[in-house]
Amino acid sequence: MKTLSIRQPFASLICRGIKTIENRSWDTTYRGKLLIHASGKPIAWPTFDYLPHDFVKGYHKYYGTSAKAIPKEHAAFIKWIEELCIFYHLEKQLFNKPDDIESRAKQYGYALQAQAIIGEADLADVVTNSKEIFAIPNNYHWVMANPVLYEKPIMNVIGKLRLWEYEL
Repeated sequence: MKTLSIRQPFASLICRGIKTIENRSWDTTYRGKLLIHASGKPIAWPTFDYLPHDFVKGYHKYYGTSAKAIPKEHAAFIKWIEELCIFYHLEKQLFNKPDDIESRAKQYGYALQAQAIIGEADLADVVTNSKEIFAIPNNYHWVMANPVLYEKPIMNVIGKLRLWEYEL
């Protein structure tokens, strides 16, 4: 099956339906189901460094303001961060990176899988003018639909560049 390697946390965000665009410097004629492979080393903590400027700007504008609705992408991302806080037993430290996160990661494991096929999504289209907050200008925007996050990822899978085949 066609497979695409994506760095964390973006692979998890796609499989959860929070990030609907994958940025690539190259186009493809392929359309259809893709296995999503989380490449590289696991990360211990997501931060605003992983987000586009528009998300951070929107977060500061909307989060915690009861008079305005939080945009759905922001709410979904915040919920995901909160789940990671619970995973690491850091419920009161949303968006504050504690000094001991490395020891907590060793104690509780890593919340984001790496070198694993973690889910799937349909590659519905490839465009160059997406307005999604994760879309980077001057890239091909791979439109992902029908995401699925696997309950049990397929572990110890080494990724490859570009689209590649994985036998299920």
